[in-house]
Amino acid sequence: MMTWASTRCKTAVSCQPSPLSSHFRSVMFCPGLRRQGRSFVRGLFALVVAAGLSSAWLTSQVNSATPDASPKIPTSGSTIALHASSTMNVASEMGGAFMSGSKCDSEGNLYIRKYAMDRPLLGPVVKIDPEGKRKALFDPAAFSRLALDRADAFSPVSDGGMDQIAQSGVLQPRIYVLHFSADGSPSSATRLDADFEVYTFAAFADGNFLLSGVQRDVQDKNDRGRDFTAVFSADGRELAQLSFEDPRGAAKASAKADAGAHRNDVQKVAPKAAEKPAPTLDLAEAEVGSDGDLYVMRVSSPALVYVIASSGKIMRTLKIAAPSPGAVASAFHISGNRLAISFWNEESQSQTVVVADAQTGRKIASYEDPTGLALSCYSANEGVFTFLNLGEGNELEVIRAEPQ
Repeated sequence: MMTWASTRCKTAVSCQPSPLSSHFRSVMFCPGLRRQGRSFVRGLFALVVAAGLSSAWLTSQVNSATPDASPKIPTSGSTIALHASSTMNVASEMGGAFMSGSKCDSEGNLYIRKYAMDRPLLGPVVKIDPEGKRKALFDPAAFSRLALDRADAFSPVSDGGMDQIAQSGVLQPRIYVLHFSADGSPSSATRLDADFEVYTFAAFADGNFLLSGVQRDVQDKNDRGRDFTAVFSADGRELAQLSFEDPRGAAKASAKADAGAHRNDVQKVAPKAAEKPAPTLDLAEAEVGSDGDLYVMRVSSPALVYVIASSGKIMRTLKIAAPSPGAVASAFHISGNRLAISFWNEESQSQTVVVADAQTGRKIASYEDPTGLALSCYSANEGVFTFLNLGEGNELEVIRAEPQ
């Protein structure tokens, strides 16, 4: 379950996790709260949320062995400072709370999922332009005829609108992809030929979809589920299932070898009803790249980013080393030929953002962020990182930081 520090919440809503938060990637952000950990489908990763930007400077370390050619990332020294160059209050989004997993598009618009107290699993997504004005409200409740129970991961699309994964029903769920027009109006809903719990979703540039989650019998309490990832066509047909090597596999194999025959004997007499461990999700975060492929990250250390074509073929796998022992990748954004990956270290309660080459996975620089604010966007051309926070006046704050 999610754990929170004991501190005062200044928003007008209750900052409690939703009833199904142990199965959802979404987590609320409230001012005055520092999140010490969160469940990512039964405890996959943790990161920190702070109340405000306590300092305008964020220290960072450069991988000086392989300097980058980008003019926005200095390479003359071993340390880079990220300066908070601007803080913008978005008055239209005053009050309440927002959820994790925000996105941005090539025009610098932010897509932020808000928490709706009266329907916590069906909160709307707001689109905010670079000047801080709301451009659109994408509300899954507008698809009233579908009787949706939840709407989760979303993906901005090239027409200025948005696609979002949604579900109706529990025992026999109906999975939909909702498409919203650029002005926020509901456009279409495509039912997918799918029957599993979806946690990760993204739209390819050509209209196909990638879904990743857990397939299980919800009526069997002993069924912890199996990882399931597949590509679906724009009209809802399953095109290809994908499989991924478990990064824990090597360690598991070594442990089994060390245990030897004794462990085998124990397993023979172990109760058949022994509970199996819950599966680790194949994939966590997903964003479309400028090449039209999807870049999909697995929560792990080192970070694993799979580049997947719309046919379902895994084009390449990028491995980005953690900036420190114990740091685990928790979120990422892609911009041009750069990846910005946020790592969270539970032991030191610190967050580090690593910038890496999107073609090779080569680490370019790592930025230590003592504030732990939510990284919401990264612009490689401008060298700007965007963070979100709720300010003292319950206004959404958009904080931009860049190398100085």
